[in-house]
Amino acid sequence: MKGSKIRMKNVVVLSLVGLLFLFGCSSAPVAQKENEAKAAKKSEPKDRQAAMQLFIDGSLKESKEQYADAILDYQEALKYDQNDAIYYALAKNYLQLKRFASAIENGREAVRLAPENLEYRQLLAGIYINSGNFDSALQEYREIVKRDSNNVQALFPLAQLSERTRPLEALKLYQRILSLNGPSWEVLLQIAQLNSILRRYNDAAVTFEQMYALDPGNIALKQNAADMYLQAKKPEKAKEALQEILEKNPENIDVNASMAEFYIQQNDWKSAEPYLSKILKNDSLDANFRFRIGVAYYTESLKDTTLVPKTYEIFQDYVNHYPDDWRALLYAGVLGRAVKKDSLAQKYLEKATQIANWNPDVWWQLGWLFFDKNNFSEAVSIMEKAKQYLPDEFRVYLLLGIAYSRAGREEDARVALERAVELNPKDINALSSLGLTYDNLKMSAESDSCYERALRVDPDYALVLNNYAYSLSVRNIHLDRAMKMSKRALEKDSLNSSYLDTYGWILFQKEQYDDARIYIAKAVEQGDASSVVLEHLGDVYAKLNQPDEAKKYWSRALELDAKNTALKEKLEQYSK
Repeated sequence: MKGSKIRMKNVVVLSLVGLLFLFGCSSAPVAQKENEAKAAKKSEPKDRQAAMQLFIDGSLKESKEQYADAILDYQEALKYDQNDAIYYALAKNYLQLKRFASAIENGREAVRLAPENLEYRQLLAGIYINSGNFDSALQEYREIVKRDSNNVQALFPLAQLSERTRPLEALKLYQRILSLNGPSWEVLLQIAQLNSILRRYNDAAVTFEQMYALDPGNIALKQNAADMYLQAKKPEKAKEALQEILEKNPENIDVNASMAEFYIQQNDWKSAEPYLSKILKNDSLDANFRFRIGVAYYTESLKDTTLVPKTYEIFQDYVNHYPDDWRALLYAGVLGRAVKKDSLAQKYLEKATQIANWNPDVWWQLGWLFFDKNNFSEAVSIMEKAKQYLPDEFRVYLLLGIAYSRAGREEDARVALERAVELNPKDINALSSLGLTYDNLKMSAESDSCYERALRVDPDYALVLNNYAYSLSVRNIHLDRAMKMSKRALEKDSLNSSYLDTYGWILFQKEQYDDARIYIAKAVEQGDASSVVLEHLGDVYAKLNQPDEAKKYWSRALELDAKNTALKEKLEQYSK
């Protein structure tokens, strides 16, 4: 849907090589033969007669496309008369045999002997083009136009050759051709393309409008005009052009697509959506086109979540038509998770990993599906499989390490996360996760080093600030620095229960129990407090000599972590 591509319908534009190879592709006209014959009269009578006969013999062979034999006669004729017409004939025949060096040599000689003969120069320019010597061809055409400014046969190729290095000059030449010959489809097309390249989008749009006037049945021209108006920041003109087409062809898929694109570029999804829906109902819709519409819906759904179900249906329908397109399977899987269709999402993503096992995105989404459901062992299994296909993919090791850690396999987590950091040394998530894993393994020096590296990457990353601060508080060291980091984390997310608990625990370690209770109690109030947070609140109440409150929160903590022997000992001690 995007872009301002040139749409062409029933148009044939001759390339320079195709156009100019026509020079010399047939025998010289009768009038030219007569001129050449007259030119031969310049020599002495006897030599002139021999040269004339050989020239005639060569011309007859040339007319029968016996170019090699014709050349032999023309070369023999030169022995009797060094005539420009003979050199011209030789150049033509060498061109037919694609012996460009010889063609150029004879063409130059013909021009040297008769510099005012523009037909000779035209042929020489054509030879240069066919041999790939465009600069020399350019010089010849310029010389022709200098001598005959109205020579369209030279103006058109000169304009084409000038496009590469002098587009503005080419534009002027095309305009000159239009002034001489009137409106021409091919010339207008070249002008439109040049204006587009030069970012003269409004001029390009106007030119496409002129072409449409010549060929009103060619809807693509009007669409191109609309595209150019959009590029020129003239949306109303673009809209007007598209509406004009839709009035005549309301079912035209391309035009409906352009209208949808117009509204999308104007950030008016509500107006674009009816056109997109209409397009999707077309059974003959091209697969690529259908997929791009789905992507457009997905992009918009990231801003408007009410579109997620509709977007999911679009990709479901696409997968039904094209079941082996891994891209659609990936989107359907991601959207399936969003609409709580986990079983279907799993099905789509598993098939995507089978078709595109080289793609890290499909593995990441499948692994994350299980991780998100707290099925860490399955997430580990999936990412271990992904390693076989993507042994150097950073994200595989990151998710694998986090899943190992959540599964309680800290040593395996350490190995995977170290590899992740090795592959992407500045990724804040990998550094943060590895720092936490080191901390869980009581590798304090390594943990501190990892957190320090992470903070050099992003000094304000709240998760690292919190985890590092908590690690220091548990060890009861550097509490002032820990408090500063914890406070910065809270400034980023003031209702995060973990961040509130960290700040409270630092206060606890600093023996500021009343203040500690305020923050840890607020952490519990968030409703997602872990066993550790509940235990901390119990510890605070114990310090505040409120044993009943302490036992209440310790008991709640034990319900979440029945294997916590330290909790059991606290409860037994306070129950005596």
